[in-house]
Amino acid sequence: MEQGTYAYNSKANGARKLCVITGGTSGIGRSVVARLLAGWQNHRITVIARPSPRIDRLCALPGAHERLSVVNADLANLRSIAEACDQIQSMLGADLIDVLALNAGVQVVRGDATSADGLELSFAVNFLAHFLIAERLKGLVRPGGRIVFTSSEVHDPDAFCLMGITRATWEDPLVLADAERSQNHIASPVDRGEARYCASKLLILMYVRHLARALPDVGVLAFNPSVVPGTEIALDRNRLQQLGWKYVMPLLTPLLPGTRSLKTSASDLLWLMTEADGQCLSGHYVDGRVAQPGSAESRDEAKIARVVEVGRSLLATTRRRQTDPGLRLEAQRRTLSFGEHVRVDQGQDPRLARSP
Repeated sequence: MEQGTYAYNSKANGARKLCVITGGTSGIGRSVVARLLAGWQNHRITVIARPSPRIDRLCALPGAHERLSVVNADLANLRSIAEACDQIQSMLGADLIDVLALNAGVQVVRGDATSADGLELSFAVNFLAHFLIAERLKGLVRPGGRIVFTSSEVHDPDAFCLMGITRATWEDPLVLADAERSQNHIASPVDRGEARYCASKLLILMYVRHLARALPDVGVLAFNPSVVPGTEIALDRNRLQQLGWKYVMPLLTPLLPGTRSLKTSASDLLWLMTEADGQCLSGHYVDGRVAQPGSAESRDEAKIARVVEVGRSLLATTRRRQTDPGLRLEAQRRTLSFGEHVRVDQGQDPRLARSP
């Protein structure tokens, strides 16, 4: 399938509920999709993801032929995301979305990578991509439905995290969107990348608090999966760290405080998507299955308003740039090649220890 097209299985219409998910091709998200296919026969699933062999493997799962659809989109490209949202709206017809799970994430620790739109990559993928999807699809979520964003405990500078990840200092979202300025008081590229990741997770939680008030009939919540070894958030790390994260640390998870297994975090996310009381949890930061207050900063009304203002302004600016050839050429000159720097892990959201 080409970029921006989608596969829609008309047979999937027989299922009653519709779940739209990002990050469904690996890690926590893939586990959730597999469980929905295996045990939730009244759900059909639409995965937003780039074409890859992972999609082929996902489509080979039992039940996928009847109940799984794929919408192609690159979460580092706002035009691609907008086209995907258009296609989902067309695909729905008179139907509505029951669950919108915005779970994809990326952590960049090598250099100042940018998105196709010239924005700092963690900001672009973790926050702005999901901001755009939610803004475009929120009116298509069924009353009583839910929107679940994957955030993280590292949004809070004071929260415990086993991995000692470098936390962010608050900066205006326009600064966070700029790869040259975002967290640039931090000298180490690794530490700076970690701080940018933390900042993006704070922005997500702040937007959740805004959106919950704007959508009183929909449950809107932020999910913390905690530290989940074995996923692919470490793709931008060195080879030794990748191997330790992927194969060694999952064996130690029962012994390590503040970590959770992939199975546990996937179960928690599935519960939030299907069984939890979304209305009671709306606007909350949910650590596993327990509502927590989150950081004081995440509840700062002025900063929340600024996050929403900047998000909408950036989307409007990008739309103008895409329709003006001169502005588009300028953006292309500033943009690094996404594929040369990092892969978006469109399926999980744990953290990895900083480099020594």
